[in-house]
Amino acid sequence: MEREALYDEDSTVDYESKDGRDASEYQLRWINVMNKGNYNCSENYNRVEVLLLRWDDTCDDMTTRHEVGQLKNVFEKEFNWHTELHCLNNKIEGRLQLQINAIVAAWVNKYSKPNTLLVVYYAGHGRPGTAFGQLELMGVRRQSSPNDNKRKRLNSIVWNKTEELLKPAEADVLEIFDW
Repeated sequence: MEREALYDEDSTVDYESKDGRDASEYQLRWINVMNKGNYNCSENYNRVEVLLLRWDDTCDDMTTRHEVGQLKNVFEKEFNWHTELHCLNNKIEGRLQLQINAIVAAWVNKYSKPNTLLVVYYAGHGRPGTAFGQLELMGVRRQSSPNDNKRKRLNSIVWNKTEELLKPAEADVLEIFDW
């Protein structure tokens, strides 16, 4: 089977290395899927639901509003997926952990059905937590001192606690962290 040339002759892909061959093969597969134009149709899923999470402008030093808005449009207009956008806010009464848990629990309860893909997209800062395998999410990079537990609780989320709410879903779940 002869393949159409995708790159000019100055290509620097090293086909002698396994990684180079694999990367080239994956790229060809991706191009073939995109060229067919059916990337927004799935034989496996009847519906795709996307939960977009970002920080409110008052507590987001990465200013993700525009980026997440563009991604929302791509999911809706290009892929025809349903999206739900929520802004996390550490200025509102109550703990952030409870806020995000309520958002995710309601979303999973509403959309978790067989033959559905649930996509959770997060935009903001993240770092390893204090426990092994723990992931902390926050809207601003600079955090309080490690000894200031109350302030830390008010300004960060332990994603692993929220992730537990996704585990009983009847749908498949994909988590994307953009940090």
